[in-house]
Amino acid sequence: MRESNAVGYLDDKHEEIEALCAKYPSRRSALLPVLWMVQNKLGWVPQDAMKEVGDIIGVTAAEVYEVVSFYTMFQQKPTGKYHLGVCHTLACAICGAFEAIDYIKEKAGINHGRISDDGRFSIEELECIGACAEAPAMLVGETLHGNLTPASIDKILASCK
Repeated sequence: MRESNAVGYLDDKHEEIEALCAKYPSRRSALLPVLWMVQNKLGWVPQDAMKEVGDIIGVTAAEVYEVVSFYTMFQQKPTGKYHLGVCHTLACAICGAFEAIDYIKEKAGINHGRISDDGRFSIEELECIGACAEAPAMLVGETLHGNLTPASIDKILASCK
């Protein structure tokens, strides 16, 4: 059974996918860009979409899953409109990452799990995001925010409308 929000999504993308595949020596090389198409549309990559991508690219659903599960940039569960990824490795932890996470959860209304009650925010603890000099740091989507403080977190959350 397909996820309801994945049904038919790629049906209208076949020309775009074929154009992507033509740019590479092997169709499977287009896997990452096609997965980005799915995630940009749905906000995550459901299992049914993985199967559909595999069918189109010519790889198994298991091979697609291997890629999705390897790269932390791909979400395997629904996310909020604004996905907050807070680094929790050593430099960020020492500089207050866990306190920042607790503060974000409180301010964003993330009470249980990883999505706020209003669906606006989701949070995830990430391994190193390469911003140790700006610790603690987080990504909001693909935008890096460093030197997190309660005041800067308030501004970041307020800008997410």
